[in-house]
Amino acid sequence: MSTKVFTMIGVVVLLAIALLYPLGAHKDYKSLSSQLTSAQIMHNPQRPLPSFSLIDQNSQKFNNDSLKDKWSLLLFIYTHCPDVCPTELANMAMLKAHLESQNSAVIPNIVAITFDPLRDTPEVLKTYVTHFDKTFVGVSGDMQQIDQLVKSLGAYYERVVYDDEGKSVTLKKHEPLPEDAIEKGYIINHTARIYLISPDGQVLAGFPTPHKVNDMAGDIKLLTQTFEE
Repeated sequence: MSTKVFTMIGVVVLLAIALLYPLGAHKDYKSLSSQLTSAQIMHNPQRPLPSFSLIDQNSQKFNNDSLKDKWSLLLFIYTHCPDVCPTELANMAMLKAHLESQNSAVIPNIVAITFDPLRDTPEVLKTYVTHFDKTFVGVSGDMQQIDQLVKSLGAYYERVVYDDEGKSVTLKKHEPLPEDAIEKGYIINHTARIYLISPDGQVLAGFPTPHKVNDMAGDIKLLTQTFEE
């Protein structure tokens, strides 16, 4: 994905985040914002995550309850991604290792939800995400269920296919893939924000790119300590 396209998408997402998750939506986090290095507060009790039901890499149900009673870092990926997704999963593996080396009180689960359930079956996701860390969880399932999570978190993606002349064509939102899309191949341009989900199963903060391990680790410590006070 070109830098120009990614920048334009980033601007749209930031505007959406501002509308969906205004900073300081909870008084306990307002003063914390200025102390954060990379995270942005997204906590808003008036906008909880919608109910969803998906499938994890072991073909087990993955829903709202799957995010409760633990800290999680949630990101959206797809396994045919040429650059951003493997980079982010590698970053998450380094972050986990860093937190473990620091004997951190909180080491979030890493949950990767695919933008591309047509190609990313549970079996495909399991092979892909566990290549980076055996504890990572890949999630697939119904596209409509995924879309409502994408929308609620202010994320964005667009699918790019190729016509008979090999020229790229960006599909409109919810426009179905052509029948020969898998044969010809397609890419997905997308945002790469990572979301910190609290033990009550709600989004607490988001980490925009670039994702620097030390900065994220420090912010996770501040956020989790404040939440548990």
